[in-house]
Amino acid sequence: MTARLVVALANARAPRRPPRARVPVAYDALADAASANELLGSFLDHPVKPHELTTVRALQGAVEMIADALIDGSPPPANALKALNALAAEQEVTYAIERQRDGTLRTTLRPQRASTVATLVIGVMDELAALEPSRLRRCARHECNLVFYDATRSGTQRWHAERPCGLRERQRRHRISHRLR
Repeated sequence: MTARLVVALANARAPRRPPRARVPVAYDALADAASANELLGSFLDHPVKPHELTTVRALQGAVEMIADALIDGSPPPANALKALNALAAEQEVTYAIERQRDGTLRTTLRPQRASTVATLVIGVMDELAALEPSRLRRCARHECNLVFYDATRSGTQRWHAERPCGLRERQRRHRISHRLR
């Protein structure tokens, strides 16, 4: 379990700090259909259409609120859960039973009409139900605020990515220790 979809949506509209930038800059991976497809393409069988962006943004907002609450150790807000459930209620889904590669059977929910939102809602709900809340975290680098899911065995991951955050944090500590000498 890596919660890739939850993390992607939680970070979709988070400010980014490009190299050498003094302040974070606004970022919106859901600004248009092309950028949304770049972010969500690996989770979908077909591209996000421009008319679906409003609903995808609503899903992103609910996921962001739920992720923030889980990171803070508090229960997810009722309005975020209500919004997520309302999006799910709009979708037509059915149970399907499938044979896995190892021969076992598994039931899954499938959208009857394979809309982008139905696919994303099912994926988000599956990931939220399966993730371990204590492993959903924010990057420890002061300048970064991105969400990540710690999938390490020891549960000690500190940065959302080794590059740039892990490397930059170690460089910062190295400079500070050399100034103190």
